[in-house]
Amino acid sequence: MTGELDLVREMLGRDRTPFLPDVVWRSTAVGYVRLDRQVEPAAWQDAADADCVLVTQWDDGETEDTEGLPTCSASLPSLVEQMLDATDIREGHSVLEIGTGTGYTAALLKDRVGDGGCVVSVEVDAGLAELARGRLRDAGVDVDVVRGDGLLGWGAGAPYDRVHVTCGIRRIPAAWLRQCPDGVIMLPWGTSLSGERDRILALRTKNGVGVGRFGDEVGFMKARSQRIGEWGDWPDGDDTVEVELPLRAEEIEASVEAYGGFVVGLQLPRTTCRLTGGGEGERVLWLRRDGVHASIGFGEGHRTSVEGDAGLIRDYVGAARWWLDRGRPEPGRFGLAVGEGEQRVWFDAPDGESWKVSW
Repeated sequence: MTGELDLVREMLGRDRTPFLPDVVWRSTAVGYVRLDRQVEPAAWQDAADADCVLVTQWDDGETEDTEGLPTCSASLPSLVEQMLDATDIREGHSVLEIGTGTGYTAALLKDRVGDGGCVVSVEVDAGLAELARGRLRDAGVDVDVVRGDGLLGWGAGAPYDRVHVTCGIRRIPAAWLRQCPDGVIMLPWGTSLSGERDRILALRTKNGVGVGRFGDEVGFMKARSQRIGEWGDWPDGDDTVEVELPLRAEEIEASVEAYGGFVVGLQLPRTTCRLTGGGEGERVLWLRRDGVHASIGFGEGHRTSVEGDAGLIRDYVGAARWWLDRGRPEPGRFGLAVGEGEQRVWFDAPDGESWKVSW
């Protein structure tokens, strides 16, 4: 594993071992494997040295249940490098980090801004903030770690040249635009319909307005206040009705899977979905938005049927048809323009076809 460690150091210039807790979980083909440095030091070190994701917290620290929700991790080092590069950090910059986590990325940010720059990192979890503060201190890295809601930013250190976000975001806070009025805000951004699939978004800000094009796909743990809640029991609905929709079975599926869910979701704010069934049997697309529900049953050899809110079905079909009629454009052809109180999606160019959205 020496080669992998050398690769990580070459990419990032700093070993992440001092920032990891004694217990981490590494993802494998058969699920997450728990590694304890005190019990399996060699396996733990191999994981620390590898270019892999390591989960460091489950369910906001309430459990160690790998069937639960991972809520903190040491990100893939190669992805960390990619996102740092997208932030375009220069020596002497003032940087606000949203989500301290283990403290490793905060140290890398400080490495890039140098002695003449400063890094403020905001962490919502008090326990994680305290641990990261201690690790940074022990590593001799001068970062100001504060405990607070990162979606409010940190006004005491503003203005910032850069904002670097380490959690998935669906609604961009106005506070970040105010605190970084002329710079770059880099974040993983996703639609509700795309679930855990986000896109790197580097917003170039000028006079408090940010504009950026969607980049590569990434997967990040969502900001706590922007998580999608559990669906719970499906409510009793109307009778199922067979219909003729302007969508083939393959088109219904493509519009919520892979990058289709991201793009179609750009026109369906606050809409979430689940897809069940498979093989030669009937599939069902379940939709939910603002407390209303709908479903579409479909499949090769099956009549299409619908149930639930007609407006939600109409909006989904319209958004999917828009995407399909334009040749299924990929996310890289879209971007976001964000100002005080307004978010606008644009297609192909910031001054091209666009529409306002409320996330």
